[in-house]
Amino acid sequence: MGPFVLPILVGVLTALVCRNEHVGGGWKQLLALPIKYSDIFLGKFLTVVKMVVISMVILLILFIGFGYVKGIEGSLPLFTIFGFVLRGIFACLPLILLQLTISIRAKTFGIPLAVSIVFTLPAIIIASTPLGQIYPWTQPMLAMSPEDESPIQSYWLFYSLVIGTFVVLLIYGLRNFVKRDTI
Repeated sequence: MGPFVLPILVGVLTALVCRNEHVGGGWKQLLALPIKYSDIFLGKFLTVVKMVVISMVILLILFIGFGYVKGIEGSLPLFTIFGFVLRGIFACLPLILLQLTISIRAKTFGIPLAVSIVFTLPAIIIASTPLGQIYPWTQPMLAMSPEDESPIQSYWLFYSLVIGTFVVLLIYGLRNFVKRDTI
């Protein structure tokens, strides 16, 4: 889920959240309402976060359910699996902001989806380099990797970079959205 599906899913979800506003002048109607622009941006961000959380919970339920259906022996490490899911969701936050900013600017559904796919494909190669920890499309994969297989040397540094990237992209996305006259 982490290397390819989750980053592309984020791209699809952010494009879907902005699609209605791009069709038929919806941005003008939405921005004419007495709502702060920052609230609109944060609302769209939180909507995508909720959809990613729901997708990951469904994945968790199916993962556990198929394990029981297949009759896998031994105890299931529920807390470990739950930890992978939570870390994956947390690492998606900067990517959601980046994809949301792209989806707001792009007038078609295909551009954010193409950006998501194009930048997700080299993620496995970039993940093994020092740039992998700051590359938003690799962060979910690195966060969901087991510690013995992960190229992360310092988890403190990795999560600091995720939080730093999140803050920078949040400020950029909010400023970019608030300062625009028309979309």
